[in-house]
Amino acid sequence: MLWLGFALLTLAALGFLAWPLLRTRRRAAAGRRAHDLAVYRAQLAEVEQDAARSGISAAEAAAARLEIQRRLLRADVADGPAGETAAAPSPASGRLIRIATIAVLLLVPLVGGGLYLDLGRPDAAQFDRTLARAQAEHDRQLRSQTETLIARLRERLEADPGRADGWLLLARSLLTTDQAAEAVDAAGRVIALQPDNAEAYALRGEAQTLAADGSVTPAAQQDFQKVLQLDAQHPGARYYLGLARQQAGDNRGAYDDWRALAADSPADAPWLPTITARLRELAPRLGIALADAVPAPRPAEAAQDTAPGAPGPDQAQVQAAQQMSPEERTAMIRGMVDRLAEKLKAEPDDVDGWLRLARARDVLGDHDAAREALQQAVTRQPDRVDARMALAFNLAGPTVKSRAPLPAEAVAQFKAVLEQEPNHAQALWFVGRAAYEAGDKAGAARYWKQLLAQLPPDSPEAKELSDRISSLTQ
Repeated sequence: MLWLGFALLTLAALGFLAWPLLRTRRRAAAGRRAHDLAVYRAQLAEVEQDAARSGISAAEAAAARLEIQRRLLRADVADGPAGETAAAPSPASGRLIRIATIAVLLLVPLVGGGLYLDLGRPDAAQFDRTLARAQAEHDRQLRSQTETLIARLRERLEADPGRADGWLLLARSLLTTDQAAEAVDAAGRVIALQPDNAEAYALRGEAQTLAADGSVTPAAQQDFQKVLQLDAQHPGARYYLGLARQQAGDNRGAYDDWRALAADSPADAPWLPTITARLRELAPRLGIALADAVPAPRPAEAAQDTAPGAPGPDQAQVQAAQQMSPEERTAMIRGMVDRLAEKLKAEPDDVDGWLRLARARDVLGDHDAAREALQQAVTRQPDRVDARMALAFNLAGPTVKSRAPLPAEAVAQFKAVLEQEPNHAQALWFVGRAAYEAGDKAGAARYWKQLLAQLPPDSPEAKELSDRISSLTQ
């Protein structure tokens, strides 16, 4: 059905191109015939005038009138080029126009379609959609399982209400499933049992904010301020207090709070993209250049190395970095990342360190250096699936979401993951995709059938994947 629509659109477009060509000769013929008729009628009128003035004899007038009427009749009944004078478009010209028109109608779709089939991939747009839907179905199942676990946890807490860890887990779970009002009560039970639990105050403040449709209420602000009394660097409390300032109209205060949080955050912090977007949104309102709106974050490894002498910056260095130019801050970060690399030379079996280094290199845009770090991690611990998947995606680069075929080295890593986890969903999808790209439809069907077995039978993702597998055998 989709291709039928494309064909109809192509024909419509070609029709607009061909119509002027087909009409050109007709318009020329019609214009020539109208001109001749006008001339002959004018000549006939002149003859009548000359005869009335006795300028010519009656016999001469009759002969002239007969000849002009004969020509007028001939021009009036003529149809197209056959009836026109020698000045009209020739038959050869008409044939040339028809040949050009046919060439346009045939060559445009044939050449365009051939190039698309050779260079394009008609089905690539749906390649990753099946995996995305499978992930969505997985998320729905996870939510259902979470709700079941919440019900069981409630039962246990009714029997043993003095378990602060249970109430904290319940508060997190309720917040995850968008039950903010219930999460407020659960976090309150934790605070009643443990008045100095910073995480409980943070959870209750966040739940109060979500229950108020994103508005940081005074009660939520009190909870976040209490969090900072217990943990001055808590990122969630710092973010929400900045949001409260913005909601109160204090854009400058919000910007300063968020900029300080960004400067204190490691480069791989999950909240950093949100903070960055907020800073870029406020900067134009405050007359701050976008190039200076976001401070350089700490490298990813700095959050992990907190012992004395570790390569991460101390508070004095962080404050000094805020006074640096963007180039100077980048140089400082590179220096710390390089120190982590030197540390790993002395401790090469630190796989987590290699993964941190890879993330930091990626943040700096050094994807080749990140690949080298990932290869070190995989070499040191070959059974580390997360390291192999990270290396596979690094090797694949933009082909993961484009129509270009996956690189062979990335496919090799996906296959290595399947050797360790034969039912790894992402690896099954990409190895199947690679087989399809190589023309191995049987191989693609085999991997995708294995993936299909993991999907709920009645889910839309299962149906789409099943249809795709069926198309491979046609």
